[in-house]
Amino acid sequence: MFIRWIGNQVRGKAAPARLAALALSAGFLQALVLLALAQSSLPATVAGASAVSETGAFLAADYLPLNLGNRWIYTRKESRFKKTDTVRVEIISAPIIRWRTWYIFSQLPFAPGLESANNVPIRYDPETKRFLRLTQDGEAPLFPVGEDSDGTFDASVDENGRPMPNRVSYLTCADCADSGMEMVFDRGLGVTAVQVTQAWGTESYELKSAEVNQRKFGEPIPVNKPKDPAAKPAGPVISRADPTLSLTVEKKAEGANFQLRVRNPTESFLSFNFSSSQTYDFVVREKDSGFEIWRWSKGNFFTQVVRNQALLPEQEWQFEFFWDFKDNERNDIQKGEYLVSGILTTRDPRESEPVTLTVP
Repeated sequence: MFIRWIGNQVRGKAAPARLAALALSAGFLQALVLLALAQSSLPATVAGASAVSETGAFLAADYLPLNLGNRWIYTRKESRFKKTDTVRVEIISAPIIRWRTWYIFSQLPFAPGLESANNVPIRYDPETKRFLRLTQDGEAPLFPVGEDSDGTFDASVDENGRPMPNRVSYLTCADCADSGMEMVFDRGLGVTAVQVTQAWGTESYELKSAEVNQRKFGEPIPVNKPKDPAAKPAGPVISRADPTLSLTVEKKAEGANFQLRVRNPTESFLSFNFSSSQTYDFVVREKDSGFEIWRWSKGNFFTQVVRNQALLPEQEWQFEFFWDFKDNERNDIQKGEYLVSGILTTRDPRESEPVTLTVP
């Protein structure tokens, strides 16, 4: 079996040819030499030492460089239909989602559970030393390891069973006869080779060229041809469409509760630009005159910072505040009718439809 040969080598069993020793093109071998020179200022590390933890659970950040514009071109082969094609993986945007910077990969077909996914948000968590992907329910490991998974990181070794510096393998299903995966990472470059074994045969990915952190490796990267304008996107993309704002006002004895919902009704990421740390606001105006009597942000301090934040497809933000029927000067308001509005405080603010509130 081609997969999990590392485990067999460690156990002293006979093992087939190594995935890490896949024959790469001459051009790419030259690129790897350039990579080694580029890393000459960095100490070489044996994968099992500092690149991964003793438990095989963690991977250092520079084994999958996250930078906008990074791209990798692979040759994919599968044995069942003897099919060969080219797979292009690139980081197409870097929005802030849920207060964290995420890197959107166009695709990662060799990552577990992402075989057919497009526009995949990925980040590296320095505290847990894991790559994470964004899901509808929160965050999940990009390369699962531990009690709930048979995956692990281990040293990549050469044909003589010796650990190779600056190279790590992610392995699944160590003792399976007809299933499993080995994914090889090169420090400072990313995933360089993958092989997946299933009951029907094998599927492999071999890196042919890459552009990582503004350095080019291997064969020239082909320029994408313009897409058909009428073609539908394969997955969620970054959009500048408008969100749906809705405001709920619930009157209480001593005040009123405001809830602003900002919903993304599209199948794309909605990207918003802010000029400060403030994200939302509530405003109360007299219904007849339109005179503003109260604003939530008045008297609050917000850091002046330019930032970008993205709202996930078909998801929403919720902002709430309880207003105590006092104006901006902290005086009790007079009886009458007022209009309440919620505002998303982007560079071009978006305001909800006003809701009438009668006091008392």
